[in-house]
Order: sequence, then structure tokens, then C-alpha cells
Amino acid sequence: MKNKIILSILLLLIGTMLLAEDWLTIYNDDLSLVRSTFDIEIEAGRQEYNFDQITSRIQPSSVIVTSKIPGFKVAEQNYEYDLADRMAVLGKYLNKEITVYMEDGSKTSGFLKFFDHSTYGIVESKTERFIMIAADKVQTVQLVSLPPNFYVRPTLHWSLISPKSGRVPIQLSYLSGGFSWDVTYNTVWDGKKLDFNSWVTINNRSGRAFENANLKLIAGEINRVREITIRGGRSREVNFKMSADFAGGAPSFEEKAFHDFHMYTLDQKVSFANNQTKQLSLYPTMNVTAEGRYEYEVFDDAVSSIIQFKNTEENGIGVPLPKGVIKVYKQDSDGNMEFIGEDSINHTSRNEEVKIKTGKAFDIVASTLSKDHKDVSRNASESTIQITIRNNSNEEKTIDVIYQMDGNECIISSDIKPEIDTNNKATFSVKVPDNTQKIFSFRERTEY
Repeated sequence: MKNKIILSILLLLIGTMLLAEDWLTIYNDDLSLVRSTFDIEIEAGRQEYNFDQITSRIQPSSVIVTSKIPGFKVAEQNYEYDLADRMAVLGKYLNKEITVYMEDGSKTSGFLKFFDHSTYGIVESKTERFIMIAADKVQTVQLVSLPPNFYVRPTLHWSLISPKSGRVPIQLSYLSGGFSWDVTYNTVWDGKKLDFNSWVTINNRSGRAFENANLKLIAGEINRVREITIRGGRSREVNFKMSADFAGGAPSFEEKAFHDFHMYTLDQKVSFANNQTKQLSLYPTMNVTAEGRYEYEVFDDAVSSIIQFKNTEENGIGVPLPKGVIKVYKQDSDGNMEFIGEDSINHTSRNEEVKIKTGKAFDIVASTLSKDHKDVSRNASESTIQITIRNNSNEEKTIDVIYQMDGNECIISSDIKPEIDTNNKATFSVKVPDNTQKIFSFRERTEY
């Protein structure tokens, strides 16, 4: 009989745990939506209830509490959180009796009238004298007990109205700060292809741990009205964890368009400790066809080394890329991978160009000279722009010289015919043989 009772209790606890579930939707800009379902034990009628399984970065005005029980209501809600420090505790003890122990072994008991970082003001219990005590001389402050209205954890204090006693299912949702995510793309470049790996890095600084939560990530810029949010908690040691503790196969994200954004839903539940950084694979490894190029922006001080590809299925990719950092590695002749540069990208949809600047070309040197300026009329002037490129390597190089014109500028003549796009950006494709210098010019007109 005793064993049956123990088994029944265990089954009841397991059933209760199964009823509690969390959903996390994390956005790019220090914002997350937390949704929880759980049961609470309450009595019929109106009563007070404290719920502290929330984040310390909760936005109290965003809280929504509902239940499927007809007649259930939340009559009032308060957000309570007292940081557990000396000033907060003493603030609850104004006009109450305390005992102060001094460094010299003496003590004073009385009613606390005021306090700050330098002084305690106490009315002695026996003499009723008002005494001001230097705070730096105090060794210990003794209180009767922790104040009953003191909350050491972020807490939602509810006044609930329930039509019945017993277990009531609750649905809770709120917005919170403290969660963030970004993407790191680790790639290997062989001159023609990029082995493309993508990792999502998720940071939990919300003040609460989550066990077996359902996870969604939203990529895109959501419009928000900036408010001062309530922040709590203290700094703690950061725990970094590469995720490998999933039952079954490796976790993966399902991507889909959602409103004007993109949503990534993890196919397995995931746990986050507070102050933990976790990494998850975003997409399977892709082999992307790309092109190595050199670019020189007119009047810049160096030639940039570029890897570029179009985000299409034909090139081996064709998926929405959330903003993040692309790191590029290349295999050396000894078989070891070496880091050759990194660049950031914004949210990039399908069919858009991705350009990775890996660094400045060592053996290609370029400079710009503006000369022969002339006012051709009251409202127009002309200048000659001269570009000098030296290729000090042992291979022929092609450099794209970029000149971004304003709307009132145009090129009227040039040694090399440029391609000019709809944004008035001129691109001159210049081939420079090995160990050779090449100079070309173009004439620019500006109208005022």
C-alpha cells in the first residue's frame, strides 16, 4: 500500500511537470516574447497569488494572463521586485526596531528613522534619544526578520477571481529583454567555392532559466516604441555552451516567411540556463559558388580583397541569411586552415548579392589624383580624376575601380568605359599585368 501511495505521488508530480510548457520567440533587438502554460492550485472566490517564474527583464505592461475556465479573472496585477541589498532591506524597516552592532563591540537598539550611505538615524528604545551613527563604523545590523512584503525574485502579484477551487490552467505571455541572438557564418574558401556553415549564438541574460522550451527566432527589424525597462539581477559568471545535449538527431531550424520578416523554428526543445551562451546550427553545410575580386574605391587608401556571390539556389545557397558575421578561412599548402578575414552582412534575402571584404590587398597599390579643375559656367565645373594602380604580384589582376557619383555629377569622357548602375555608381574594370603600373583618367562634370 505504501509503495502504491509513493507511486501515485510520483505520477502526480510528473503529470504536473508535463502541464508546464514554455515558448520563446527571440528577436534581433534585445527583445523576446515569452509564453507559458501551467496549472495553479487556488480556492473559489477572490484571493492573492504570487508567481515568480518570470524574467527579471519583463515588461510589466505587456503581461497577458488568461485561462480557459469560464469566469476566471485577474482583478489586479502588480510587478514586485526588491533587489536584495542593504538599502532595499532597510527601506522596509523605517519606523521599525533594529539593533546596530559597532566595530568597538557596542550596540544600539531602537527605531530606524532614516538612513543613507553615510548615516543611520535611530531613536533608542530605552532612552528615546535620537542618535546618528556613522555607517562606516557599523559592523552588523540585526533585524527581527525579513520584511513580509520583500520580494527577492521578480514576482507578479495577482488578485485572482476563480469560480471554483482546485487546479486552474493558466496561459501567460509577456515581452522581455535579456535574450539576443546573432549568426556567425564560418566559411572555407578555395578560390571558387565557399564551404558555408552557419551557427546561431543565443545569449540568455534574462534572469531566468528555461527548461525544454519551444524556440523560434525572428529575423528582421521590428518597429518599437522605446521605453525604460525594469532591469534586475546582478552580474554573474557567464556560462558558454556549445549545444550537443539533444535527444535523437541533431537539431535543425525550419525557415519560413512570416509577415515582413523571416521565422526560424527549432525542431527540438532546448534549455537555457541564466547567463548562458548557446550555439545551434542554423542551416546544413552548403557549397556556394563565389568569385574572388579586387575593388578600389576612388580616393580610398587601399585596394580591398573581396569574395562575392549571389544568394541563389543555382549558386548552392538561395536561403534568407540573417544579419551576422561571415568568417573566412583558407587551406594553406601544409593542409592547415588559416583565417583570412571577416565581414558583417545585413539581413539578405534570396537573389541578393553578398559581398565579403576579407582585407586589403598587399601587392596591389592604388591612388587617386584630382586635377585640371575648371569652372565651365556659372552652374557647372569639371575635373579630371586620375587613377594609378600598381600590381606588384606575379599574376595579372583585375581591379574594379568604383566611383560613387552624386545625382548632379556625370562622367563626360574616360580612358576606360565604365558601367554605371541605377544608383549612379560607376565601375571601371581594369586589368593590370603582373609587376606593372597602369594609369587611366576620366573627366567628371558637376552641375549646381
